[in-house]
Amino acid sequence: MDLKTVKSRAAELAAKLPWQEVADSPTVRYYTDWSKFEGFRPLAAKPAVSASPGPCEVVVVDGVLAGAGECRGVEVRRSEEVFKQFVINSKILALHAAALQEAVYVKVRGRVEPLVVRSVASVAGSHVASHVVLDVEESAEGSIVVQVENGAGAMHTAVVEGEVRGSVEYVLISRGGGPQYVHSALAVYSSVAARPLVVGGVMNAVREEYIIGEGASAEAVGLELGFGDSRMDHVVSMINDAPRGRGYARLYAVAADRSFVTQRAVGRITPRGVGSNSAVEGVVYIAGEGAVANTQPVILVETGEVEGARHSAADAALDEEKEFFLRSRGVRREDLPKLLVMSLVDQYLASLSEPSRKVLEAVLKPVLS
Repeated sequence: MDLKTVKSRAAELAAKLPWQEVADSPTVRYYTDWSKFEGFRPLAAKPAVSASPGPCEVVVVDGVLAGAGECRGVEVRRSEEVFKQFVINSKILALHAAALQEAVYVKVRGRVEPLVVRSVASVAGSHVASHVVLDVEESAEGSIVVQVENGAGAMHTAVVEGEVRGSVEYVLISRGGGPQYVHSALAVYSSVAARPLVVGGVMNAVREEYIIGEGASAEAVGLELGFGDSRMDHVVSMINDAPRGRGYARLYAVAADRSFVTQRAVGRITPRGVGSNSAVEGVVYIAGEGAVANTQPVILVETGEVEGARHSAADAALDEEKEFFLRSRGVRREDLPKLLVMSLVDQYLASLSEPSRKVLEAVLKPVLS
């Protein structure tokens, strides 16, 4: 759909649609505090921005393409076509579409190690909408990192949509300041190794959807880190919508201080997903007396012809036996929470390729220091 049409329809829908499809569910409504997204106005005019990105770096500032560094096999331009992968079915997406100034199209062919797309919102008191359309060709391989950031006092909505026909690693980073909503929807026709990271924010809501094609696969290993008074709600959906697909998700969550962290790994096999396999897992650790963390792995199977479907949840807290083992080897009791947090972070980092790990270590260093 072209951008002009989307903006016109979205302005009408924003007044009619609820914040989420299941608007009357007290449990689901509790996870994302939608009131944090109220009271912001979209930018009155397209900002004049510019940046000097490095090689294989695309920079989007306040919703506008600010610059793209040279990168072999990567094409970057503005796009008029948006919302091809999903429909506008919530108030937050309608507000996003109505506030859009432009969309950024990124086509990838050949190997990238990595391609980094940075989307930053900085205008306090305003709603900034960023939109990236990914077109990953069959020849593509390597890593694509999409880093979404928000300054304090600004509201940021960011959408990443597109098709993946090659075999790539896809790292989605959502680092919050003010309220931030990130929605990623990718149609997968080959294989994707998704590695999401959600860090901090007054309200950091992230939705990921991987629509898995025939014989394709999507694997997600993700991490949520809550510190201070941050609040996060992260949902990863593996959707087998064609025969013989493979979907797997494992999410690690840490809630420290007074943070509130929710993770939901969803595996869905539609009636078209015969012969598919889906598995989702969640692991949480509460590292502060005033913190809350919960995991809800969910399996939805809509056909009787599946290869497998399973879900599991685990608490990463140390039991008495493991605590005794560590303390008997000289680890102080007050150091155990930090040691366990670092263990979960290391498990996440170990799942990344070397080029992506360097990017993520730079993001995590100020948080963990």
